[in-house]
Amino acid sequence: MLKLIKISVGTAVSIFLADALGLSYGTSAGIITLLTIQDTSKETISISVKRVFAFLLATALSYAIFHMIGYYAFAYGIFLFLFIACCKPLRLSAAVSTNAVLATHYLLAKGMSFTIISNEAFLLIIGAGIGTLLNLYMPGKVKEIRTTQHILEEDLKTVLSRMSEYIKKEDKSDYTGNCFNKLSADLSDGKKLAFAYMNNTFFQESKYFIEYMNMREQQCTVLKDIYKKIMSIRTVPAQTEQISSFIYEISASFGESNNAKELLDSLAGLLDRMKGSSLPASREEFENRAILYSILMDLEYFLLLKKEFADSLTEEQIRRYWYA
Repeated sequence: MLKLIKISVGTAVSIFLADALGLSYGTSAGIITLLTIQDTSKETISISVKRVFAFLLATALSYAIFHMIGYYAFAYGIFLFLFIACCKPLRLSAAVSTNAVLATHYLLAKGMSFTIISNEAFLLIIGAGIGTLLNLYMPGKVKEIRTTQHILEEDLKTVLSRMSEYIKKEDKSDYTGNCFNKLSADLSDGKKLAFAYMNNTFFQESKYFIEYMNMREQQCTVLKDIYKKIMSIRTVPAQTEQISSFIYEISASFGESNNAKELLDSLAGLLDRMKGSSLPASREEFENRAILYSILMDLEYFLLLKKEFADSLTEEQIRRYWYA
């Protein structure tokens, strides 16, 4: 709806300004505004810059072709062929339609005097300028992203809490992976919001949310692997209780501002205690303890992902997003 309002208002304002300045073909300024407003601020600025470069190219080609051949329809066809052919390798294809329309004004006027060229330049400046100015305003999505982050962390706590419970049980018939469905859906929503925010702001710090979502996505993949390993445990070794308590500890202390360093220290202590355990008494116990050790390695990677993310942050990012 907001984009529709911007297009409607911007088109009307552009036409009004063009007419107020006494420009010919003033409605073209409105059409340029319509075509300029994109889904994001960065896209809008990018396409406006491309249209300026394409305008210079179109004007040069028009001047050469119309002066050599004359102001005829087939001359415009030759211009259009060459213009499109030049724009493609220069990555200016998005600016073809706007400047193709402006070039028709040279054909209709049957001349390319300085006044006529200036007229087209002002139409482009007004149309692209109004469109760009309007699209610099994008409603902030930080609050929405923050809400999604909170939901994601609650999803992850739920997954970890269930793991700490079911890793101790031999009967896992009611332990399904359905909790991952909500986690994956919320993660997808979070990534969409993060990318939309990054594309509508010009602050380097906006990448924080992208990096945060990528980190959580990697952690989600690790948890899915742990879930499969828990499901493969047939008998419960004595060491399982310690691992269950550690998983619960992760769940209880889970949060955006936890850098995972203390949890990694706790894990190191747990691994040392497990190394001091007596040797397995049977092949089945050996296999299940091997699965438990593999789960601990996965949990270490899970925590290292958060630690590496925390270590990569600037002081400004920590101040703005962890303690705001």
